[in-house]
Amino acid sequence: MNNQTNTIRAALIKRLTPYWKMEAGNVFMMPVAAVVAINYFDDAVSLPVLLAMLSCSSLLVIGAVALRMHLEDVKGDRAFGARALPWLSVAQWPSLGLALVGLSAAGYERWDDGRWSASAVVAAILAVLALLEYINYYMVQLQHFDHKADIKRVFSGKGFREAHLAKVLRKYRQGLRSAPR
Repeated sequence: MNNQTNTIRAALIKRLTPYWKMEAGNVFMMPVAAVVAINYFDDAVSLPVLLAMLSCSSLLVIGAVALRMHLEDVKGDRAFGARALPWLSVAQWPSLGLALVGLSAAGYERWDDGRWSASAVVAAILAVLALLEYINYYMVQLQHFDHKADIKRVFSGKGFREAHLAKVLRKYRQGLRSAPR
């Protein structure tokens, strides 16, 4: 590899290293923040809130694993990805289902309360975050705040690019279909 490639690779490793850790930390921080917010307003943590928490946290786990896989791939270690990719592939549709359950539960919470109570607001926020995480990892990259080239791409009218995990899963699934049986 030449020096420019090494510099780009080192910058990417530096940028990716904290992401999977932040995503993994949010698996626990989001539910804690939700409970604190609900308790602050003297409301109760309901079943719809718990379902929205579960959907959000499960997508954050997927995100943490996907980010770690991408980081390890950039470092040249494909072993993590070899173990994680089948799991990420199987998790795609159940995670979408869980995100939709969380969204439905949040809608029910709002409808059941008849108002925007703290639990209804928190359930809605968690459910929407879960759906956005699903889109960000399995469809198109929504996160553009940290990399100048991504921000330029969106503002230039080129739109969002395919999520890294979506690309990797497409290749993985094509390989499964073409593998001899």
